[in-house]
Amino acid sequence: VRACEWTHQPCGLFVEMNENRVKYHLLHWHGVKFADTAACKFEGCWRSGAIVKVGRHIEGVHYTTSYECPYCGKRWSRTDSLDRHQQKCEPLLDSKA
Repeated sequence: VRACEWTHQPCGLFVEMNENRVKYHLLHWHGVKFADTAACKFEGCWRSGAIVKVGRHIEGVHYTTSYECPYCGKRWSRTDSLDRHQQKCEPLLDSKA
């Protein structure tokens, strides 16, 4: 959980660092429309693109969080990356055999 730093309209609220929670927060508290294309509003960020991908961008770039695989110890910056890894993680697959 981190403080929102969307500089266009800083709200002072805290957001769970999860792609979907970030998107929900931006939609409901900042009025961001996901059909739009716009620049990221984090200070110093030059990234521009589809707003629908902004939750993933914020989670992976501005709030670099680390998720560790409990089976092999590798770390990932996003939960979706960890989920994909665990589909192929040998120690995890071995534990299910």
